[in-house]
Amino acid sequence: MKKIVAFVSILLISLSVFAAKPKYVFYFIGDGMGTNHVLMTEFYLSSLKGEFGLTPLCFTQFPVASVATHYAANSNVTDSPASGTALATGVKTRNGFVSIDPDEKPLETLAEVAKAAGRGVGIVSTSGANDATPAAFVAHQTTRRKGYEIMQEMIEHGFEFYGGASLISEARTFDREPAPPIRPQFEAAGYTICNPEEFRAGYKDMKKVLMVPGKGQAVTYAIDAVNDKPENKDKHVIFSDFVSSALTFLTQDEKKGFFLMAEAGEIDHAAHSHDAATVIQEVIDFDEGIKIALEFYKKHPKQTLIVVTADHETGGLTFAPHSTNDLANLRVQKHSVNVISDMLKQRMVSEKAILSWDEVRSFLREELGLWKEIRVSWEDEKMLRDIYESTIARRDPGSEKDLYADNSKIVAAAVGVLNRSSRVYWSGSHTAGYVPVFALGVGAELFSRRMDNAEIARMIRQAAY
Repeated sequence: MKKIVAFVSILLISLSVFAAKPKYVFYFIGDGMGTNHVLMTEFYLSSLKGEFGLTPLCFTQFPVASVATHYAANSNVTDSPASGTALATGVKTRNGFVSIDPDEKPLETLAEVAKAAGRGVGIVSTSGANDATPAAFVAHQTTRRKGYEIMQEMIEHGFEFYGGASLISEARTFDREPAPPIRPQFEAAGYTICNPEEFRAGYKDMKKVLMVPGKGQAVTYAIDAVNDKPENKDKHVIFSDFVSSALTFLTQDEKKGFFLMAEAGEIDHAAHSHDAATVIQEVIDFDEGIKIALEFYKKHPKQTLIVVTADHETGGLTFAPHSTNDLANLRVQKHSVNVISDMLKQRMVSEKAILSWDEVRSFLREELGLWKEIRVSWEDEKMLRDIYESTIARRDPGSEKDLYADNSKIVAAAVGVLNRSSRVYWSGSHTAGYVPVFALGVGAELFSRRMDNAEIARMIRQAAY
């Protein structure tokens, strides 16, 4: 009788352990999103209401919250491939390496583990589908620049859903001969290559998916999508589009379960540009994608784990708003630095003449609110005028050489004026600053202390596989 009781007890414990494993795992990575990027967004949302304090985002209200370090094996400041490797494999590596250890030996990724466990796998990013972070979940290379080889590994793994802004390095030359085009290789492996609109129309007939915008669509900054004309709405693809599409596809077979890694790559790009208003809208869009996962969690609370983190901090962001109007000043910026620079370029091309300082000043006034809603000091106006005199004013109006470089300098400087008026400051590129960690669902308690980014991957593996 005692043996029977003991056997039943062991069986019940085993079943409880099995039941505790999440069937559905969401792994959200905000590229370049440090703790201050999140805080600035929450302060900004309150400032729009004329209030001090925070208006919390969805993911910052998860019951488990912590921070993580993210140094590389050979540097206290990581790059994207090394941090992506740590987040994907649980092992530190050298800057530049993609899911290989410092001795160049391949490392098993969470995506590979999930597939071996019989789960469906989705890997999506608003950067390239084979850029550093998504590559870390599917490839094993000495550099992220081997885009062609990374795509071949994507095909070999056969994961169900890939998505990204584009395919980086679609062609390559071997021994001076062009490599075979990569898209036919995806198609031969059973992938349907489609944009979001085509996916929504026909996903039920697709076996595997590679979703990249095209045919009039493009991944754009959320700030540009939100503020574009209504008739252009369908041209924009943002983070939440990738999350909703991947989830739709991966949940067709509910018995299978899934692992979904979703990266918001544009946070990093905006932070590299020291573009605070664009960073804020990217974090908000990141939050919108996570809300999709949260709604799924509410239907499957005993089977779902959601982990939110970042690969590193970008920009050395600090901010010190003293009034409710400080961060609210950023609301006057309606487009990203990139789009504003493009708009000025088109203006310069269409005029076919050197724009006067008054014309450039008027353009910056309308696009960034300078001299209008935002006070511009004499020193800042002199700085902008000096940049104008050394770039745009000296241009050959008949030449387009260095046209983008010329106008982007003054736009970047003008955005800097707006940032400072909002009491937002930047010190550089990647830093060693903490990144946030939030978790919800089965196994979330594992993430309730300060940790390193490599531990996050190990904890997900412990919780789910």
